[in-house]
Amino acid sequence: MERNRLEYEKRVNRVIDHIRAHLADDLTLADLARVAAFSPFHFHRIFRGVAGETLFGFIQRVRIERAAVALLVHPDQSVLEVALDHGFSSAATFARAFRARFGATATQWRAGAGERWARRQSAGRAPATAARKPGTSNRKRGNAGARGHADTRRRRSPKEAPMTIEVKAFPGQHVAYMRYVGPYGAHGIPALWERFRKWMQTRDLRIAETVRLGVAYDDPRVTDPERCRYDACVVVPADFVADRWVNVTDLPGGRCAVAAFAGGADEIEQAWERVFAAWLPESGYQPDDRPCFEVYRGNPFGADGRFRCELCLPVRPL
Repeated sequence: MERNRLEYEKRVNRVIDHIRAHLADDLTLADLARVAAFSPFHFHRIFRGVAGETLFGFIQRVRIERAAVALLVHPDQSVLEVALDHGFSSAATFARAFRARFGATATQWRAGAGERWARRQSAGRAPATAARKPGTSNRKRGNAGARGHADTRRRRSPKEAPMTIEVKAFPGQHVAYMRYVGPYGAHGIPALWERFRKWMQTRDLRIAETVRLGVAYDDPRVTDPERCRYDACVVVPADFVADRWVNVTDLPGGRCAVAAFAGGADEIEQAWERVFAAWLPESGYQPDDRPCFEVYRGNPFGADGRFRCELCLPVRPL
């Protein structure tokens, strides 16, 4: 039954959220089964059946992929520091796993292999021609996941207006979310937001009175597109009770570089690139390990189809 399937997906998603928040910890089968409220004896098979990969294969993959991004966006950190921060017990263990995943050493990755990998990933998938927005499905996607790198340089066009960005404390948020797994772009994410909008209506959560967030957890230049994860979220009270359609979770707060965006669907990706390429290298900040996200407040859409949101890049001092 669909209801039973949704319950399994909810529990496995709780485990995925827990893994992402505790990558540096010792993640045991017993502890993760407890998070899911399943028997440890069968949980490994349950996870594989729902997520499409083994539990410890998923943990290893996410650790490696997050470390690959960290190597590029935190060039000040040693390879050992990156390895330990992402749950590897030694540099040797990390080196073996990294080479097995990417066919290069961490040093080679920083020296250019990472960018070559990203170009191959980009060449292997069709360009996005439409994507998500809260409550509709006809705008191109502004990727809210890990994006360019702090050492990327780009000259601003003389016609390009300067971008106003403010670094401020962003509060933690308690959210209800639906999750999509698959390639970012034209198909799955718009359908996810449409399902989410309909669900919000059933719970009397009005678009004009709520704050929604789009959170992309994976960098499609590193993660295989079919394994990318994206959440459509709405901020809810602490006592909000999940149902069979959604999970609830806490998104951590902290300092963010916040850029107000107003424009059309074809402009948001360029705006994100400007944050990373034009603002970030001169800012005195670097990205931290929280995912980027977009915030939609009230009804963000004008009569001309253009929209407003906040582009939020979590940062820490350089």
